Amino acid sequence: MEQNNLPIVAIVGRPNVGKSALFNAILKKRISIVHEQSGVTRDCVASPAEFRGRRFLLVDTGGLGTWNGDKKVDLFDGMIRDQVTEVLKDATCLIWVVNCLDGITPQDEEVGAFLRKAGKPLFLCANKSDNRELEDLAVSRFAKLGVSDIHPTSCTHSHGVDELLRAVVGRLPEVELSAEEEKPMRIAVVGRPNVGKSSLINRLLGENRMMVSDIAGTTRDAVDLPVTLHKDGEELKITLVDTAGLRRKGQISTVVEFFSANRTELAIRSSDMVLFVLDSEDACTTQERHIGRIIADARRPCIMLANKWDLIVKAGHNKPQLFKDFVRERMPFMSHAPILNISAMNGYNVGQIFDHLKMVKEQMKVMVPTAIFNQFLQDTLQRNPPVSVNARRFKVFYGTMVHNPPPKFVIFVNDKKLCPTNYSNFLENQIREAFFPQSGLPINLELRSREDPEGREGARQAARGAYEKERRLQHRPPRDGGRR
Repeated sequence: MEQNNLPIVAIVGRPNVGKSALFNAILKKRISIVHEQSGVTRDCVASPAEFRGRRFLLVDTGGLGTWNGDKKVDLFDGMIRDQVTEVLKDATCLIWVVNCLDGITPQDEEVGAFLRKAGKPLFLCANKSDNRELEDLAVSRFAKLGVSDIHPTSCTHSHGVDELLRAVVGRLPEVELSAEEEKPMRIAVVGRPNVGKSSLINRLLGENRMMVSDIAGTTRDAVDLPVTLHKDGEELKITLVDTAGLRRKGQISTVVEFFSANRTELAIRSSDMVLFVLDSEDACTTQERHIGRIIADARRPCIMLANKWDLIVKAGHNKPQLFKDFVRERMPFMSHAPILNISAMNGYNVGQIFDHLKMVKEQMKVMVPTAIFNQFLQDTLQRNPPVSVNARRFKVFYGTMVHNPPPKFVIFVNDKKLCPTNYSNFLENQIREAFFPQSGLPINLELRSREDPEGREGARQAARGAYEKERRLQHRPPRDGGRR
């Protein structure tokens, strides 16, 4: 498993000094959650960044919160320190953020000793230098930390950020990226709290990259992780997005949880596909059905992963088909999504996720030719004709595939109001079984009415136009004139 080949710039420091604010200021968009509450960021949040043509991977880390004299040790402090240690191994250079208003604190001194052991180029960002007086004092105030590159910044006003980046990119190697390089699939990993999303990602990564604990809500940000998965000599470049567990709205009690929930829903809608993690021991709860509705409404390709299957086997209830029937009954709107029983803890069936992802990626490229689709419609209507409504029969004139993903089909009919909902669902299911079996892709079917007397002729003209377009494309000469 590989990270992408961009040089890594890590933002580090103690809690509540403005690391996430700097992260967002560099990217010029709000990705990390920023709040006055200390310790909001726990997992490392990464995103590709660019400054004056130089590309790099920017990583926002959790606050290093415990110093040697502090007896109050947060449960997550040790996990955060372990995560930052792993990031430092891969980082090309570090941006150490301090708070200009506070000056040097004991925590800063311990963070400095921790960072200097990494032996990486270090840039000190004296954040919250919101006026000229603080800016002038920043260099002298933090000179004792022994860092030569000190840059006063104000992320609130985006002041000093460009000067800091100019110094940072000067120490980065140049990376040549192929213009034809395929964009990795963006895959959101979602589910309710404490179902094992971060454990699954760690299993896929082969390392403890995401924090895992029995406390629900450990993950807060939607964390991007660019990786390359390998299996049997094949590789698949993807970007995994670990999201915060979605609670019921009535259970959201803090501003941070509110923003976390919003980021999770945004991650679903902006993803190429979704891995929906269920709890095998307590599946299809009200909240899981709500999450399923969000995925279905967003029309995202989806694979449902029933995690903690090792506990089901241990309890002697190993009946996969019975479990799948239960899920289908409780969440019929997710009928397009295949169900895979896994265990992130011991790795059971996790390798099959690669095969599903590969298949979905290939299916997302499929475009069904108009002639084949209309032959399919004709055969389907002959086998299972629609019933009449008020002495009027629902008629289909012509259909075509518009785009993918998700697969969208437009069917021209005499009057879409004559099509019962169950028959529309039947057509969707038949289309999926015929062209996208077991792929996890939802079918978007649009019926367009042709109620006017000339509607049939208009549909025929549209069909002839589509056929003619396909014929021209099939007989179009190569751009190089046939030369090789």
